[in-house]
Amino acid sequence: MSRKKFGRLLQKYLRGECTPAEKAFVEHWYGLLETETGASGQELDTDELENRLWSQIQRKMPKDEPGRIIPLGTNRFRWIGIAASLLLIGWWYVAHQQNDTSVSVGSPITLNRADLIERTNASASPLVVALEDGSTVKLAAHSSLRFPKRFTTEERTVYLTGDAFFSVAKMPSRPFYVHAGNVVTKVLGTSFFVRSQSDTKQVRVDVVTGRVAVYQNAPQKQTTSNGVVLSPNQTVTFFDEEQHFVTGLVEAPQVIRTAEIEKKPISFQFDDTPLSEVLTRLERAYGIDIEVENESQNNCPLTADLTNQSLYTQLDIICAALKSTYEVQGTTILVTGKGCGD
Repeated sequence: MSRKKFGRLLQKYLRGECTPAEKAFVEHWYGLLETETGASGQELDTDELENRLWSQIQRKMPKDEPGRIIPLGTNRFRWIGIAASLLLIGWWYVAHQQNDTSVSVGSPITLNRADLIERTNASASPLVVALEDGSTVKLAAHSSLRFPKRFTTEERTVYLTGDAFFSVAKMPSRPFYVHAGNVVTKVLGTSFFVRSQSDTKQVRVDVVTGRVAVYQNAPQKQTTSNGVVLSPNQTVTFFDEEQHFVTGLVEAPQVIRTAEIEKKPISFQFDDTPLSEVLTRLERAYGIDIEVENESQNNCPLTADLTNQSLYTQLDIICAALKSTYEVQGTTILVTGKGCGD
């Protein structure tokens, strides 16, 4: 086994993703290290732990004939240790070749925070943090982000305290996780806000592009039933004391920049246009469901230029012209009023 392969194996072990054979292999060498040197995984960062373990493997493996167990002097216990090491290497290799499926198991090695980089924004202006995968995080004032120097090949995980805007590089095979308080936000490639309040323990997620899954923090990052999936212009707030999520719409919905809309922008100029067509254009532009309480409203004509107006201003103008009202109900907008002939 090469040093590079051993490094990857150790990273899997520290994430709790090893197979039983891989787990036994690493724990054998870790146990020998702790017994002989008194070194504890809690005192070492990832690089130092890897160096110590690899050096020990190099020292204890016989160099004369690969694969052959050679007794060293009269030290019976050392001979047994070498034999066990060789058996474990063979066991790990066969298991790894036959089945590369990872099994989540607990890890007795607890690393200190030296394996994570922490950036804190102590200024009044946003601080842009560039991650190694191409993603960027815009940290708000008095916020901090902890992240690894290099993400694993399976996933990308960061830890947020405070508020930040994330622009995540799209990598479907490597999900991106944001831990904030008791909430985890999982994405594949999108942009969104995460706002966490340490005093109330509330966490809010606003989606700008793409889709995200937001759920309560659980072991092994498995989505629990207490969670939601958000689309652009949708938001969710997690209330820690009540242990539940409340969904809604963001404060200022933006037109979703799809390839179709970029090629042919949606017109917000209406000339005697039925309300049903007006609302359909708004739904396409913002990705938000808009319903009418009274179906006879659908035929009411509207003449107006709503270009360069925010969504809620557009709705104000529409409702003023048609003597209607609207309200946000969760992630849906409900328009209420009488029909044109009423």
